[in-house]
Amino acid sequence: MKFQTTNSWFNIVLDTKRQLFVATDKLHPELRAEGVTIEDAVANLKTQA
Repeated sequence: MKFQTTNSWFNIVLDTKRQLFVATDKLHPELRAEGVTIEDAVANLKTQA
């Protein structure tokens, strides 16, 4: 499902089995972070980048 088009540097998916959002860096797909909310996942990803 596409909500909007942006120039963001990350992708977000929802792991429905674990009920966690997963953020992945577009330029470095090996960088992943999880969070209870989208904001948490993105913040955790920023700490890795």
